[in-house]
Amino acid sequence: MTKATSYMAMFSWLTSPTASNEQDWVLEYARLPQVEWGEQGKIVLRNIRNFRYQPTRDDYMPDWYDADIDISQLKTVDVVSSYWSGKTIAHLFLSFGFEDGRHLAVSIETRRSRDQRYSTWRGFFKHYMLTYVLADERDLIGVRTDVRKERVYLYPLQVSPDTAQALFLDYLRRIDQLSHRPEFYHTLFNNCTSNILHHATAVSADIRYSWKVLVSGYADKYIYELGLLNNNLSFEQLKKRCLIKRPDNAVINEDFSRLIREGVKRES
Repeated sequence: MTKATSYMAMFSWLTSPTASNEQDWVLEYARLPQVEWGEQGKIVLRNIRNFRYQPTRDDYMPDWYDADIDISQLKTVDVVSSYWSGKTIAHLFLSFGFEDGRHLAVSIETRRSRDQRYSTWRGFFKHYMLTYVLADERDLIGVRTDVRKERVYLYPLQVSPDTAQALFLDYLRRIDQLSHRPEFYHTLFNNCTSNILHHATAVSADIRYSWKVLVSGYADKYIYELGLLNNNLSFEQLKKRCLIKRPDNAVINEDFSRLIREGVKRES
């Protein structure tokens, strides 16, 4: 970025409107997830997104649902890494698995209004809101594997249930915070990978910043180097195993979460 562009970005950042949750949002971002805190680990999650996309990403049936969860039933975390062009840039998000077989994914994204389209460069300015999309895997993963035909990898994290629960609770606190105090997205400093790193450091003092977080296509390699993935395999072997392979005639159905995990084993 040139010096002139840097000055323009700074000027825009200082003079643009304050962050707000009140806009004419694109339908995918119309409802913010809500957290209702109960007692003894009982939590109600509202506005869990579960859009059904077919046959294109712009042809969908909108849907949201609410769910009661018991945090003690949360057992696993998976890292999802999705590539749409080349190998240097990917979109990363986490999916949390419960003892009853449910999985809830959380994707950190730009919350865009109807007159906005995504642009990396516009993300340097106060152009988009930051949002956490709390969604069913059939939505967040299914649209990438089956509709957009992206290369999507599902990596089981090698962490304890206690760590998984602490991480999820940290995510929920951030979701709750953003529902009351919205923030602007920033391409470098307030994006999907930087926020994942922030949550990770909140539950582990061993995690540090790396250039692989900025160049997000290599973030999975960094997670492997931290020892948080299956290190019994080389990274190349692990990545090959963790690629989600969907048949040409696949249907996103109730069994989606189980089917995408076939062949991807979590080390005990």
